[in-house]
Amino acid sequence: MAKQTFMRGAMILATAGAATKIMGMMIQMVVARKLGAQGFGLFQTINPIFYMLLTLATLALPTALSKVIAENLALGNMAKIRRALTISNATVIILSLAICSASIYFAPLITTKWLDPRASLPFMVALLRIPVVCLSSVMSGYYMGTQNQTPPAIAWVIETVVRTAMTIPLILGLSQYGIEYGALAVMIGAGAGETAGYLYMMWRYYRQDRPVISSQTIHTHQPANTRETIRDLAQVALPTTVTNLSGIIAFALEPVIIYFSFAHIGVAKTTATALYGSFGMAMELLFLPTVLSASISSVVIPAVSEAAAMKNARLVSHRLNQVVQVTFLIALPATVFFILSGHDLAHSLYKDQLAGAILAYMAPACVFLYILDPLSAVLQGLNKASLSTGISLLTSGIRIACIYYFISQTGEGIYGIATAIAISGIVSTLLSMYCVRKFVSLSINVTNLVKMIIATGLATIPIHQIQVWHFTQSPILQVLGGLLMGGVIYVMTLLYLGVFPIKTIESIPWIGPLLARTLLRMPFVS
Repeated sequence: MAKQTFMRGAMILATAGAATKIMGMMIQMVVARKLGAQGFGLFQTINPIFYMLLTLATLALPTALSKVIAENLALGNMAKIRRALTISNATVIILSLAICSASIYFAPLITTKWLDPRASLPFMVALLRIPVVCLSSVMSGYYMGTQNQTPPAIAWVIETVVRTAMTIPLILGLSQYGIEYGALAVMIGAGAGETAGYLYMMWRYYRQDRPVISSQTIHTHQPANTRETIRDLAQVALPTTVTNLSGIIAFALEPVIIYFSFAHIGVAKTTATALYGSFGMAMELLFLPTVLSASISSVVIPAVSEAAAMKNARLVSHRLNQVVQVTFLIALPATVFFILSGHDLAHSLYKDQLAGAILAYMAPACVFLYILDPLSAVLQGLNKASLSTGISLLTSGIRIACIYYFISQTGEGIYGIATAIAISGIVSTLLSMYCVRKFVSLSINVTNLVKMIIATGLATIPIHQIQVWHFTQSPILQVLGGLLMGGVIYVMTLLYLGVFPIKTIESIPWIGPLLARTLLRMPFVS
């Protein structure tokens, strides 16, 4: 089976993630412009409960599977890999069908009593996606474990292409009947895309991977103990599920608490839905730059598990430091760009001024919010998922309490949600960093960090000047101008200061070798 280096795998996922993000933004722009903030708000109320049910149905088996496969690949135990995949698939099929059936029965009650009644129809259609999403997640976990990120990357692109091709025409056709039918169109398109992506991974597995596993299992003659395999999966899956659930339950409670808090200060449910929609737009933009850090989170669990299985503490430390460096690399310029151009960006894409204001307000918390998932992934890779569980439980409670307090008691309104998420994210990141440092040596490269700060400072100049000069009245041109000029200066400064090793640039899929050769011809780049 093909195996890729840590950074190459992350780059492949990041490239696919960037493509899917761009296509996903097209859908969001159509939703925002055709359905408005209230339509966007419907998704914000549906998604938390949908993801809570999805978390229960998957039981964190994709994460556990990637870890078990990585460990047994390092040990050459192919029989256990095959058995783990079979157990994971069978488990999620049973759980997803049971949860899907029960949830559809209670869906009208949930949406009518606790959410916006208009969310009932799209919510029930969203529930039908659960089985295929679970199975697709297991296959992604399998490929993450083999450290071959190409199949899931291609599957994500296929999924997004199909989703975009189906969703946009459906929105344009159904939105005339009401925003609930526009939301329904999005759910139908999402289901079609997820099915297409899963079918590709299954085709790839049966065509290439399964024959290899079967032949190597026969030649090695290694027995696979079912009870031992279940135990190994459960050691990661159960604490990780509790961790995910603690966060996702708080996430699912958010719309309920938000509606209750707004009602407490006399805000109607329809107005609250619109405000929540603007907040959702801001969050989509805030986490847009996390394509690379999210990709590293996906590959870091099997990479750390493999290094830990081989008792290679230095490699574990190296992976952690890579994660921290990449997060700073993304978060520093993102913070500046969102503060200076957040209003124009949200107006250009969504025609929503409030979303831009929320985006600029939350931008200073980018570093903490971006690094949280990679840190949690490191703890899971080290078999310390129980620590993530405790941190998640604590910070989820903080977030819910802060949402209620800042909306209903201090009168901050929708900014109260932003404040609550920033506070809980910062606390969670600091606690995760403290726990990781107890098990892994973390020595931040201060020199590189200073170079990134210098590059960010230089990139700020053209972005700020474009805003000051108002050389164009078009917000989208201001955003593109600032992004282009600031991005070029940031990247060139990093290159000349030696933050990017040429070997890292060569690992970029498809264009890396050509880009590296071009850069080597530039003065002072080595």
